[in-house]
Amino acid sequence: MRILLVFPPRASATYAPLGIASLISFIKQSVPNAWVEMIDLNIETWIHFAQGDPQGQVLLDFLQGRSGNFIDPGETLSHKVIWDRLRQQMGEYAVQAKQYAQTGETGRKYDTILRSQAERILAFDPELVGFSVLFPEQIPFAAALANAVKRAAGEKGYNGHARSLKIVMGGAMMSALSVRDLLATCAGIDAVVCGEGEMAVAALASGTDWSQIPGLVYKNISGIVKNPKSRTLSLKSLPAPDFSRFPITDYFNPTPVLPVLFSRGCLWRKCRFCAHNFSFAGYRKKTVTAFVDELEGYCTTMGVRHFYSADEYIAPSDMDAIALEILARELRISYQVLGKPTHECTQERMALWAASGCRWIGWGVESGSQRLLDLINKGTRVSDIEKVLRASAQVGISNLPMMIFGLPTSSERDLAETTEFLERIYDTAGALSASAFVLFEGTHFARNARQYRLHVDSPHELLRVDGKPLYSRRLKFREISYDGSLRAPKGALEVSEWTRHRRWLGEIPLLEQLCSEHYLLHVSGFRQVQSLEHSGFNKK
Repeated sequence: MRILLVFPPRASATYAPLGIASLISFIKQSVPNAWVEMIDLNIETWIHFAQGDPQGQVLLDFLQGRSGNFIDPGETLSHKVIWDRLRQQMGEYAVQAKQYAQTGETGRKYDTILRSQAERILAFDPELVGFSVLFPEQIPFAAALANAVKRAAGEKGYNGHARSLKIVMGGAMMSALSVRDLLATCAGIDAVVCGEGEMAVAALASGTDWSQIPGLVYKNISGIVKNPKSRTLSLKSLPAPDFSRFPITDYFNPTPVLPVLFSRGCLWRKCRFCAHNFSFAGYRKKTVTAFVDELEGYCTTMGVRHFYSADEYIAPSDMDAIALEILARELRISYQVLGKPTHECTQERMALWAASGCRWIGWGVESGSQRLLDLINKGTRVSDIEKVLRASAQVGISNLPMMIFGLPTSSERDLAETTEFLERIYDTAGALSASAFVLFEGTHFARNARQYRLHVDSPHELLRVDGKPLYSRRLKFREISYDGSLRAPKGALEVSEWTRHRRWLGEIPLLEQLCSEHYLLHVSGFRQVQSLEHSGFNKK
C-alpha cells in the first residue's frame, strides 16, 4: 500500500507535525514493507505567501536563521509586521477554502494554489492519502483539498480510467466534531480514523479490509459504518517519532524546535471544562529513559537542542526524573512544558528542572478566585499558585499563567479577586494568556448546563454543504439571568475589563506576542551564531 500523509494549512509556520512523525515511525515498525511518505502543505503554503510578498525574503532570511539577531526585540517586532501580512493572506485563503468545500467554487488565486497542491499530492502516486488535522482552522483546507484531489485524480486517470484513490482523515480534531457529519458533507473523504491512529494506519498500510480496521468510520454502499475502537497502546512499545523526512530548515524558526510527548492524556483528568482528553484513550506515559533517549537521539542525529512538550502537563515527580536523566547524560538542551501549580512544585524541585534546561512553563492557573477553582475542580489553591510562580521565577524559569475568564457563575467579586491576584503575581510572569470560557459538548458543564445557569443554543458550525451542516463539539451558549432572561456570555466582557485594567501595569511583554517555539528561543538566549548553516543540518 502506497500511503501519503499530509498536513494541511492552517497551523503555525513554526510547527512540525508531531502526529505524522509518530505515524511514520509506527508504520515503519509494524509494516516494514509499506511505502509511506509525508508532505507538509502548511509550511509550503506559508513559504508560497512569503515568496509573493515584497519583503517576504527578508522575513524568511530572518526567521530561518540566515540574517539578523533573532532575540532582539526591535528586529522581532519589525519582522512581525511582514508576518502579519502573511497571516492576513492565509485568513483570506481560508474563506475561499471554505467556499470551495461548500460550493465547489473559489477565487482565482486560491484555485491556482489548490490545483497545484492537488497535483503535488498526486505526483507521489499514492493509493491512500491521509490528512492529519489538529485544529478547527485546518478543516476548510482539508475538505477543499480532499475534494480537489479526488477531482484531479478523476481527470488524470491512467489510460482514460480514474485513479483508485482513497482519502482518510484523522488527528485530534476528529474527536472535536461530528464524524458522521464530516463524511456526509465532504464527498472527497472516504473514511475517518477516530481516536489514536497508530493501529488504524498500520492496518490501512497492510491492506486490511476496512471492516476490520479499529476506530475507522467509513462510507460504503449501505451508508456509514463505524468500527469498534482500537485497543489502548502502551507508550512503552512505541518508537520515537520520525522527523527525518521533514523539511526542518523550512519552518519559521532560526534553529530547529521540535515538539515531543512524554505522556498521552491528562493525569488529573477532573477539570470540568476540559475537552482535551477526548482524543486519547486514557493516561499513559513513556519510561523516562526512553523519553530522554528520544531527546538525545534528536540532538545526535539532527542537531536539535530545543524542544517543547505537547503533554497536557507533566507531574513534578516525573519532571524530577526527566531532569536528573538529562543532567546525567550532560545534554545541553532547552525545553518548555505545561504545569499544574500545586504545592508539590517547590523551589528546590524547579531549580533542578531549570538546571536540566527547562526555560519556560505554561501554568494552568485559570482563575484567581478560589471559589471558581473549586467549582471547575482544578485541584489547586490560589495561595499555592502564587508561591509556585514566585519560586519558578526565582530559579530562572519564565512563567506563562494561562487564565480563563467568564467561567460559569463568575461574578464581579470573582473577577475582582482574579484581577487582584494577577496584580500580585504580575512581576513573576514573562507573559499572560487570557481567554474566554468555551463550552464543549461532553464536558461536565455541558452535561449540567442549567445547573450552572447556561443555556445551550447550538453546536458551532464549521461547514454547510447542500444544506447539510458539519458541527464541532464547541457549543454556542448564553447565560441565564436570575430573572430567567438570556444574556451573552460574560467571558469576552471580562477579558476586555482585564485588558483595560492591565494597561496600568505596563506594556504587553514581547514574549506574549510570540508563538511557543519563539518564546522558547527568546528565553533560552538563542544567538544567531547558532544558525542552521553551523548546526550540521542537511535539508531533506
